[in-house]
Amino acid sequence: MSNVVITGSSKGIGRGLAEEFVKRGHNVTVSARGTADIERAAAELNALGPGKASGTTCDVTSKQQVQALWNHARNAFGSIDLWINNAGYATAQYLVHEMPEDVVHKLVDGNLKGTIFGSQVAVSGFREQGSGALYNMLGGSFQGKRLTPNMGVYSSTKSAIWRLTLYLVEETKDTSILVGAISPGMLISDNWFEQQKQVSPEEWQKLRPMLNILCDHVETSTPWLVEQVLANTEPGKRIAWLTTGKIMKRFFDAKVLRKERDLFSRYGL
Repeated sequence: MSNVVITGSSKGIGRGLAEEFVKRGHNVTVSARGTADIERAAAELNALGPGKASGTTCDVTSKQQVQALWNHARNAFGSIDLWINNAGYATAQYLVHEMPEDVVHKLVDGNLKGTIFGSQVAVSGFREQGSGALYNMLGGSFQGKRLTPNMGVYSSTKSAIWRLTLYLVEETKDTSILVGAISPGMLISDNWFEQQKQVSPEEWQKLRPMLNILCDHVETSTPWLVEQVLANTEPGKRIAWLTTGKIMKRFFDAKVLRKERDLFSRYGL
């Protein structure tokens, strides 16, 4: 069984991934900035079992704290087999020139610097212990010509993370270290709900049909994502949940077959 570290894992997809690893008997170290949040997450994961969970606070914008996370996980479980850089922000709803300075810092520091520091610590640790697998979390519009409105800065950080991942693949190609990426799709999470608070009721009604086609609940995608991560042996692989083929099928089902998905009634939306 593997020993796994997931940054930003007290909630959202990080928490969902942690739950799936623990259910399969793997040991997981979870982290977040809030002490209460991470203590609660670790306790709930341990109750879930059969794998074990340990938790510690970590602000990924500090390399010193990321190194402390590595040390905590190694002390808890003896070694680290898999590291997932998940922590970050998904704030959007701004044109690039209108995004406030503090939000720019939050996105660039959390998404890009956090992934760089996590990658540095993980790769250095894997080189020392002789092996390991590193996965970086991608997001919307990270490549290609398609642009998602009001996500210019966020998407730019995710594009940079993909480029960073490709460099890491090249730099570790003659080692026993595997580097890849995860594209989780559009998941309904706490971060997602924070974004929707900025949308007017009228705009929400316009967006709702499209979001019902494209979005998924965290618990829908994470079992498949964890299975793919555990099975993968291909360096540089991007494990993608919401593929072009899946999107086309969903639009066909919705528009032609009239198969409607209803993801938001449970939230009263």
